[in-house]
Amino acid sequence: MLGRPVRTLLDVGCGEGNWQPVLTKLRPTLHYDGVDPSAYAVERFGRRRGLQQGSIESLDALTLRPEYDLVVCCGMLNYLSARQLRRGAAQVAARVGGVAYLEIFAKGDSFEGDTDWPPLKSAHWYRDLLSSAGLLSLGMQCYVTASRQAQVARMERGW
Repeated sequence: MLGRPVRTLLDVGCGEGNWQPVLTKLRPTLHYDGVDPSAYAVERFGRRRGLQQGSIESLDALTLRPEYDLVVCCGMLNYLSARQLRRGAAQVAARVGGVAYLEIFAKGDSFEGDTDWPPLKSAHWYRDLLSSAGLLSLGMQCYVTASRQAQVARMERGW
């Protein structure tokens, strides 16, 4: 997507940063930054895997790059309250220099795993929230900012 290599990646809600060794093995020059609220994860793996303690709502207060080729929020967005998601989506959008992968399940979706979440909203509600943060859907839970939409092939666009 966007016809460019992924050189920088921001993983929000990264836990122990388990993707970092896998991704840097595939792309040795990749710059990986991970953010997670867990003091344990950052203390144990932070230096080795490039992790910082913080949340989706505190990205602006962390030492991060201005933008990333890929921003990932996987397995964590459904745990947020509507207020946290709204504030966090705006901070994520500000860091997207390429594509964002934002895994969100909506009311009526079928999925397996931990579901100790606040009640799910409709897909329309999540789309409106992400759109108001300046994120446009490409499908497959990938998004670009409005400023990048011209770089996306017409058949990749979900709008």
